[in-house]
Amino acid sequence: MVKDTKNTGNRIAKEIWEREAIAQKAQTQVRSRLQLPPALRWLERVYWIFPIIQESTAPLRESVKAKFPKFFKKEQDTLVAEPEVTTVIPLVEAPLGVDPIYRKYRCWNGNTLGCDWTQATLDADAQAKNCIKCGFPVILTPKTELRGYRGRYRIENWLGHRGMGRLYQGMQVTDQQAIVVKEYILPQVAFNPEETRERKQAFERLAGLSLADGRIQDIRLNSPWDAIADPVKERCYLVTNGNQDASPTLRTYLGTNGAMPEGEVRRVLNQVLQTLQFLHTQKFSLPSGQVQQGIPHGNINLDSLLIMTDTKEFFIHVSDLALWERLFDLPTTKPVNHTFAQDLVGLGYVAFYLLAGNTAEPDNYQPLNPKLEQHWQPVQPELKTFIRRLLELESPFVSAEEARQWLLQIPAPPHKDLSAITGEVEEDNSKLRRPPLALLGLLGFLLLGILLWFLIQRFQNQGISSDDVVVCCLEDVAAVPPGKYTYTGEKSGTWSYIQQQSNLILQNQTLEEKLKESQKKLELNYRPDDSLEQALEKVQSGQVDFAVTNLVNELTPQLRYKEVAYDGLVIFVAFSYSKRDKSLPKALSGKISFEQLRDLYTGKITNWNQLEGANLPNLPVKLYIPPDQEALRVFEQRVLQEPNAIAAFRNLQSKQQQQTSTFTTNPTTELTPLPTIEMLRQVLRDFEDRDIGSVGFGTVSQVFGQCSAYPLAVVDGTKPAVQSLVQDNGNSIDPNTDLCDDKGSYKPNIQVFKTGSYPLAYPIVVVYPGDNSRPPIGQKFADMLRTKEVQALLEKAGLVPLQKIKN
Repeated sequence: MVKDTKNTGNRIAKEIWEREAIAQKAQTQVRSRLQLPPALRWLERVYWIFPIIQESTAPLRESVKAKFPKFFKKEQDTLVAEPEVTTVIPLVEAPLGVDPIYRKYRCWNGNTLGCDWTQATLDADAQAKNCIKCGFPVILTPKTELRGYRGRYRIENWLGHRGMGRLYQGMQVTDQQAIVVKEYILPQVAFNPEETRERKQAFERLAGLSLADGRIQDIRLNSPWDAIADPVKERCYLVTNGNQDASPTLRTYLGTNGAMPEGEVRRVLNQVLQTLQFLHTQKFSLPSGQVQQGIPHGNINLDSLLIMTDTKEFFIHVSDLALWERLFDLPTTKPVNHTFAQDLVGLGYVAFYLLAGNTAEPDNYQPLNPKLEQHWQPVQPELKTFIRRLLELESPFVSAEEARQWLLQIPAPPHKDLSAITGEVEEDNSKLRRPPLALLGLLGFLLLGILLWFLIQRFQNQGISSDDVVVCCLEDVAAVPPGKYTYTGEKSGTWSYIQQQSNLILQNQTLEEKLKESQKKLELNYRPDDSLEQALEKVQSGQVDFAVTNLVNELTPQLRYKEVAYDGLVIFVAFSYSKRDKSLPKALSGKISFEQLRDLYTGKITNWNQLEGANLPNLPVKLYIPPDQEALRVFEQRVLQEPNAIAAFRNLQSKQQQQTSTFTTNPTTELTPLPTIEMLRQVLRDFEDRDIGSVGFGTVSQVFGQCSAYPLAVVDGTKPAVQSLVQDNGNSIDPNTDLCDDKGSYKPNIQVFKTGSYPLAYPIVVVYPGDNSRPPIGQKFADMLRTKEVQALLEKAGLVPLQKIKN
């Protein structure tokens, strides 16, 4: 067993060594390429623009060189003739058994992904699609917008390239937050249409990791935020939040600073092993919904490890997992089975190169080989043994966890201050020194200003989430697990009202029937329960697959949820056009406080003119409540709040159950439960026919769209009144708004529901188990409801969508 493991390590080591040899050879060829003198520069233009002429003029070019050798200079002596390279470009590592990637493009500097001629091409022609030198696709231009599943993104500038893709700085359109976009190319000369289609599909299924149990933990792993397969162009885009993914690589560090001190190498090893231990042992969920126990990185090298610094220390972030990075290898690339052992071997080479200060000998560009003693720098014996074990040149480690524990037991080297490491080049090529206190103070003020600006922007854009609805249609929701599934909710709750009624959203069709149309192999069975507690208990116990309900209380740690819409309670009184001047909306100035509602719904008053803080008409009070336990629970928690008030409210309910008459001589002694639609009609009749000032409450989804009652703005304590409905001009409705004649000119105010500033708002959520062994139907059902197509339907039904739906 040990022998087989050692042979595997030797094979991996040989592959890495050979790749370095290929990369160094390619770099040497680029550096030694000859350039035509200025007098014959016209031949250069012809030579590079037309590949056919290039082949035919090759003998002429060589003969001219032979006759006039003194006119030719090596490229490094005439740097002004080429675009200035401002970014450090990592070496191109070619897969074994094939030519270097994109070999069919005769790139000016041998690296199509990092060549500055793509930028020079755009400078000459902003509409250009391909490089004027070699024909390779040009970089994305600033202000290019990309639409993904989780948001829209705008390109700001090109940063360079790393690994198999080109990097861009950008921002999210909705909240102006910084992002980094990595662009992968699938050019037609290298991939046929079928290969391109397969890679795009695999990219969207695999590009992204999240802990399967829903936890969020910083393990210094740059995990994608969004993965986009361009539907038109042969490109894919990987989006990461913030600027971490634009940090310099360890290869850049070597080119800037040279060898890394032993203490810092130990820090690199410790951090990367900690990340690998997490990656190898935890259970992860992929975008497709697939759950996998432990994932090998498969691509640990100097380019996939990024270094982030501050004034005292640095942190290593791991990026570019083989899971998606290797999807863009050439079709002729030999498949590799990535293993946990390969990750440790790759990290061993990283440590070896960091100590050496290079990947090759400076005089002949031959790759450094850890098997050769002369290629090792003087290093602490224990650390050297540790690295050799990573490389499997000695007894290999069983796991990343064992390796890290062994590392932590190595005696500390003599103390040296850890320098701040960056990817910038100083004039003397030495490491950056700690900045003076004055500079630190200036930076502190600058950071404070940026923080204040960020908070202001955050406040102005609060409620705008990059996790908002972005998928268009039901058919765009990928990886929905086929089969028969049962889900639940509350019998009298919002979802039961929404999904069971034909013609509420579509002609002669329920929402559930609409969902089944797009997923032929999906069969859903809705079995509502009497209470929320029963519904959640069935989800947790596995009796049902998921539930749709409102989220008012905290869930147990075993359950997860996704928001799909918003709903809330509205307090309403009669809206009478014939008696508008004497109506309650006018007298209440269109609002009511929680304190006043507590007095009403605990039986403290019998007439509206008894309410404190208002000059109200002499009207007896009649109270209505919905039979919906979901709405009653919210009313008790949000409005009544106090135990004594809740007890008095429930006492009135129990009295009502003992009475047989619908109307009594003293209407305030009862709480009349009625379905919302019937309640709305009765409130209006009470006012117009019997001079009773009735008040009731119900959900926005059932009250919105009628004009028999006026939804009051609510006041919570000393906070300003908040109205749930807003007119098209952006102003809230008021008692002068004609709710009947102006239908269509007002709607729920999405902003106050999203931000929670409307105190009776709550989200509608899909609740599903955190057990990753169960099919992810709950998550995918939520994704279906979050599509623009279904969000528009839910809005028609009266729910508040996650964001404004554009027609």
